[in-house]
Amino acid sequence: MVSLRPSAHICLSCARRSRPPQRQPRQLRSSSTAAQPAYLQLPPSALSHHWETVPPTPSQLAHADALFTRHPPRFLTSAPHLRDMHHDPASSAPPPEVAFLGRSNVGKSSLLNALLGKKGLCHTSGKPGKTRAMNAIEVAGGKLVVLDMPGYGKGGRAEWGVEVVKYLKGRRQLRRAFLLIDALHGPKPTDLALLAIFREHAIPHQLVLSKVDRILFPSARTPSPGAFQHSLQVLDAAFARVREVAQPPGGRDGPPALGELLACSAEKSVPGGGGKLGVGSLRFAVLAAVGLEGSKAGRWRRADVGQEDDLGKDAQARRSGGTPDGGSVSDISPQERTLGNEDEHRQ
Repeated sequence: MVSLRPSAHICLSCARRSRPPQRQPRQLRSSSTAAQPAYLQLPPSALSHHWETVPPTPSQLAHADALFTRHPPRFLTSAPHLRDMHHDPASSAPPPEVAFLGRSNVGKSSLLNALLGKKGLCHTSGKPGKTRAMNAIEVAGGKLVVLDMPGYGKGGRAEWGVEVVKYLKGRRQLRRAFLLIDALHGPKPTDLALLAIFREHAIPHQLVLSKVDRILFPSARTPSPGAFQHSLQVLDAAFARVREVAQPPGGRDGPPALGELLACSAEKSVPGGGGKLGVGSLRFAVLAAVGLEGSKAGRWRRADVGQEDDLGKDAQARRSGGTPDGGSVSDISPQERTLGNEDEHRQ
């Protein structure tokens, strides 16, 4: 008779210990939880306002990103005075420059780090007045130079403002000044004073709204569709308010700002990927200022070609060693001298 009983007895606990461990299947995250809600997918046009130019195409934005990231930025010099600003002796001619200006603590250095794609290149601090000199940074393998200028307002100094104005009025390779305006708080009196200097001396300039994330995403929670739509309306109102100071009615005191407003954030990324909010469009604007945007077809609206020519004449007069009205670049008005130390930082 054959026994059905096993020859050896193995207890249940031993059997469990001897059994090879079974690998648990990996839990895949569903795409519905990974993807952002559709209403948060911001097109670039939502972060810009154009009435003299047209928004860049996706291929132009890709060209701008590639030009900024193909070569790492290189810090050139930090100069407290205009006389200390010298171009790289290895280059035959000084490259074109763009300058970024704004009130202390407007987020200028943080935005420049996002623009240049390198953290810590421009010193940032929660304390106003961290940038104390004109810092020159080489971009795109030496094709252009970006200037991080000292802030004005709280934490600024009068001598900084004097040197900045000297640079703006006398730097021949300057192609455009980008003035940062806090998107939430709007233009302040010192911002208006600097805009008047731009117009008086025919300095090409463009306005940029910084810290736009404070409007679109005021808290860490994902906004509801209704709340996000309200934030977009607040941003539209901010654009309208800044446009009034960018191109004042009448235009008798000099060439106004470029008819193009951009909104950016150095803290918040585009939902679903794509870099920081508005930084791609700002990169293209920088390249357009120095003629590196690639094809210029479709850049300007047809009705504004004449105005572009007028701006060019004023810029040529400024770069020839003076101003359109024949004034000397060494003349610093009392208003310009107080630009560096006026305390108006109200958050």
